[in-house]
Amino acid sequence: MNRSKLSILLFVVLALMLSACVAQAPAPAAAEEPMAAEEEPMAEEAASDSDADFERLLACVEENFPAESYFTNELLPAADATWEAMDCTSVDSIKVGMPWVLNDEEAPWYNAIELGYFADVCLEVELVAGGPGVDHLQTLAGGAVDIAVVAGGSRVPSIVSSPTPADVVAVGTFLKHSPYIWLGLDPDTPQDQRSDKVITPQDFIGKKVGIQGNDDYLFNFMSNKHGIPADQVELMEAGFTPDPVLMGAMDYIGAWIVNQPRLLEEKGFMNWVAFRFSDWGWDGYGDVTVVRRETFEENPDLVRRFLVAQTRGLNYLLENPDESAEIAVVYGVDAQLTKEQALRRFELQEALVLGSDDLPVSHMSAERWNTQVASMIQYDQLELDACQ
Repeated sequence: MNRSKLSILLFVVLALMLSACVAQAPAPAAAEEPMAAEEEPMAEEAASDSDADFERLLACVEENFPAESYFTNELLPAADATWEAMDCTSVDSIKVGMPWVLNDEEAPWYNAIELGYFADVCLEVELVAGGPGVDHLQTLAGGAVDIAVVAGGSRVPSIVSSPTPADVVAVGTFLKHSPYIWLGLDPDTPQDQRSDKVITPQDFIGKKVGIQGNDDYLFNFMSNKHGIPADQVELMEAGFTPDPVLMGAMDYIGAWIVNQPRLLEEKGFMNWVAFRFSDWGWDGYGDVTVVRRETFEENPDLVRRFLVAQTRGLNYLLENPDESAEIAVVYGVDAQLTKEQALRRFELQEALVLGSDDLPVSHMSAERWNTQVASMIQYDQLELDACQ
């Protein structure tokens, strides 16, 4: 083929390619507006369907798996109860499984031991440390401990309704709101200043999030409820310190609002931000006191005495944070603590302890339990045959 014919052929091919590009070019932005307008009713319709489904599930839970079947406030002391030490003819020795390693999280129980509240009600209490890989709901069910304090209250209805259930009863709570957060840093706020940035579920798209081994269900809940594609968030295995965030290896890390933020503050990073799951539909009780139903029915006096002393230890913490911090530093043998660290925890957790339900400390509501269970069913965190 000579050069003239080749040039003509190339010209024709190029013209065809250009015409194809023009034919396939997107319509002007104005032409897309009707489509955008149609999306809003669809979103509203989806939200309406979700709300209707939740109301159906809530009604089903209240009828077939009411919270009163696995929780009670009846053994807790009244808010105006007076304190009287007992005359002890014998002492009951019990083991209590703690929600975490022995650090300042367990301050109410340290107070009850150190100040003699357990002794005053004829109890000798051994605190059994929790931590990674330790499930004190299982050790409670198996009889290795007499009482368990469970970090995530949602585990109670889960284990009660499971195919291999444990017959347990929640009898009190330390935290009335979930302390679980995803913790990060706000690059738009100076390091030495507090950030007021509000994190939404959409902010995690394209981000790296570190979670601990058993916390993937929380991501699944958030992803399902708020429509975040699971493949657009990179989940990474993480430990229990915020160091990966400081090093830039992760954008956020699973944490408790009362713990890891203070570690960042101690390193000079005041600009931390928290995605609080309690603000986005996952707000269960935390550090929940649980007993076997057998104990609850056959020895309610023991449970009542334990709760009286536990509650007094909690009230002492609220009223005397300085003295409680000094006690926690001595008893928190699994962590190197300072009084200042303990005081900062107490400050961060006070609103979680007091709650917003107008109930006395440690008391729980059936409505809160039922609402959480309905949400768990709706977003595939719990199965209940009657409500599928």
